[in-house]
Amino acid sequence: MQTRIRQLTGDEVPQGWRPTWATCWVVEMDGRAIAGPYATREEAQAVLDGDELPKVSQTPTPR
Repeated sequence: MQTRIRQLTGDEVPQGWRPTWATCWVVEMDGRAIAGPYATREEAQAVLDGDELPKVSQTPTPR
């Protein structure tokens, strides 16, 4: 199980998050976004580190 932070831009950003988010950061587990969008890498890192809990509204819906 691999967890990482990834920046999404352009067509990578889920349709439901556009046009609000042209670029954002997400927390991924095994290649699947589990939390986001975040405006900064630091916000996503805080969730990954367990310092902040992801909000339900920040969990992406399936495409």
